[in-house]
Amino acid sequence: MKKIIFADSFNITSSAENRISSLGDILRLSLDQREDLLAESTDADIIVAEYALLDEELLEQSRNLKGIIGYGTGVNHIDIESASRKGIIVANSRGGNAQAVAELSISLMLECLRHAGRADNFVKSGKWDSADSASLPSWMNGREMKGKTLGVIGPGAIGGRIAALGTAFGMKVIVSTDIPSYKEFPSTTLEELLSCSDIVSVNIPMTDGTRNLLSREKLSLMKKGSILIVTSRGGIVDEEALAEMLSSGHLAGAGLDVFAEEPIAMSSPLLSAPNAVLTPHMGGSTEESVSNISDIIALCCEEILGGEIPETTLNLELLRRYRS
Repeated sequence: MKKIIFADSFNITSSAENRISSLGDILRLSLDQREDLLAESTDADIIVAEYALLDEELLEQSRNLKGIIGYGTGVNHIDIESASRKGIIVANSRGGNAQAVAELSISLMLECLRHAGRADNFVKSGKWDSADSASLPSWMNGREMKGKTLGVIGPGAIGGRIAALGTAFGMKVIVSTDIPSYKEFPSTTLEELLSCSDIVSVNIPMTDGTRNLLSREKLSLMKKGSILIVTSRGGIVDEEALAEMLSSGHLAGAGLDVFAEEPIAMSSPLLSAPNAVLTPHMGGSTEESVSNISDIIALCCEEILGGEIPETTLNLELLRRYRS
């Protein structure tokens, strides 16, 4: 029987798990079982991982490994170069959670503009003591999305859906030419996008090239009163600089679902920064996305063990290079 490792705790539908279990034995581990993962991976055929580190140390001792499948879109926890050198397919489940992450991105924008969550607490804590609208706190005087400029940084299904949803709200959408993007929207440089957008949405994968892309210098280019939304991966944005710009009032708000350290450290300045809306990396957590991702993972397992190349393979060119 083949051996398939679920390297951390993620949600998968029973139907998809049944499909995978028909291919071999499934071993479930959690993130804190690094030593077990190292030991068990030596004879594994496939590893499925959402966050578990699959580095050179692990890959070099994996004798039978045929494929690695990332749960979700991000694969910054996988050493793709080392995997390719050993002829190991690296695929992800891109597209499966695109709608879910796009919708969360829009909800973070709305929260930054209209403060519905804060208003809910205002009502439930008994602070609403007058029916006169003029008596409400000034922070409840929000802004609309219509007519605003939405700058989308990043390629792929998620960024494209965010752009489409922004258009439906009546926003003007622009994209960055620095990163391969969408031909149907006007494009400009990253610096120009930051300086002219009312809302900036970050939707790029975490790589050596994008690490700290939105540095203090880049964030300072954002127009006063603008909003930053980050739902891709932590480490792309300088969180300390972002917190300072929120505190100074240069930025009107920020919505983050991902962080450089997860769970976020209680010492993070973002926790006390004004108008920072923080969610626990829940962008892809919908019933629909779990079903979509589960089906993609099951199909990838079937194809890899059947000697095929999954459509979501990320390292095809590297595999060809090392095989030549």
